[in-house]
Amino acid sequence: MKTKIILLIATLGSTMPSIAVAQSGSLPKAKITAIVTDETGKPVERADVGASGTLEPKTGEAIKGLTSTDGMFAAELRSNGEIGITAKKGGYYETSGPDYNFRNAPRAIDRAFSTGQWEPWNATVAVTLKTIANPIPMYARRVNRGVPVQNEDLGFDMFVGDFVTPHGRGKTSDMIFRLEVTERTKKDYDYKLTVAFPNTADGILPFNPTPHLQGSALRSPYSAPEKGFLPSWTVTRSRRPGSAESSNYDPEKRGYFFRIRSSVDKSGKILSANYGKIYGDFMNFTYYLNPTPNDRNIEFDPKRNLFTNLKDDERVTAP
Repeated sequence: MKTKIILLIATLGSTMPSIAVAQSGSLPKAKITAIVTDETGKPVERADVGASGTLEPKTGEAIKGLTSTDGMFAAELRSNGEIGITAKKGGYYETSGPDYNFRNAPRAIDRAFSTGQWEPWNATVAVTLKTIANPIPMYARRVNRGVPVQNEDLGFDMFVGDFVTPHGRGKTSDMIFRLEVTERTKKDYDYKLTVAFPNTADGILPFNPTPHLQGSALRSPYSAPEKGFLPSWTVTRSRRPGSAESSNYDPEKRGYFFRIRSSVDKSGKILSANYGKIYGDFMNFTYYLNPTPNDRNIEFDPKRNLFTNLKDDERVTAP
């Protein structure tokens, strides 16, 4: 029967990193140091850090500890070649990752199992904790649905979370969807979904949010940009016989800022508009809408969703 010994040594209050050592099983050992800072680069002291030696809990190890005064936490543990890092502290958004993969080097696995340890020994991982700044109530909703009809402009009411009548309960068109599909065979097709807007200064701007479960829980900036919005955006998916699909559709990595219900003066200056953000891609996305005109804050407080009576698959728990 295998034994498991865990030794935790914390040097809190010093300038040396706190060290956690864990030993069990037959996997090679790894040492890694997490350097935890805020967005300005200032070390975060006494942050809770967790290190996991494998994605398979039965064969790897997971240990926890606190960062030292210089924001460092060092850990030694058995690993399959991958170390997952998490960090959190009151007043900050929890961060998962970045993970560290020791297996990237040529023949790294052979060397690790022959020497009993992964290289480089004492690899470092930089972890950034975002400050919880000013989370606000917003309209936040998960949308995963098809467009009800093709070759027709369909308005979507962001304050209601539905298509406008007669295809839904919405009353005001904030986004306008138009789906055009040509399917010759299952392996020969063209799909085009255009997202447009009813007002001149409305628009959309793609951005790359922090990957889901691989960074800060707050995946976006704190506020939407003031400029740079595009009047429309088109999602395309096409395929020809004998070829793979060509597409710009990417719900895992895609995000958008949007501006709706805008009004302008004679010179084109924006007098009023509502701002928000989207994680995902059309029509598989989560959107967040700030209800206050001219306020570009998009830091959502999950405890204060302005939508009520959402279904389980529509609920939003992330900021």
